[in-house]
Amino acid sequence: MREMMRRYSEEEEASLMKEIMENNEMIIKLQKQIGELQIVVKKEGKRKEREAEARRREKEEEETDKWIEECRRKNEKEKEEREEQKRVDKE
Repeated sequence: MREMMRRYSEEEEASLMKEIMENNEMIIKLQKQIGELQIVVKKEGKRKEREAEARRREKEEEETDKWIEECRRKNEKEKEEREEQKRVDKE
């Protein structure tokens, strides 16, 4: 820093220091924005994960409902076949 002061006049030094301060302020503002954006990105990622999980659960429920319905139909058919077989056996 002292070497810089020797090379520049007081006016130039003041100008450079002002520019350094402005740059530092800008860096701080940008770091804050980056932090805020990281929070937003993280929240968005969690939201997408929740949506994907909800879709997965919904699909599983649909598949389970289909399986249950198929089992119900199969049981009804088997019951009807047993009843029919009983009628045939009685005759």
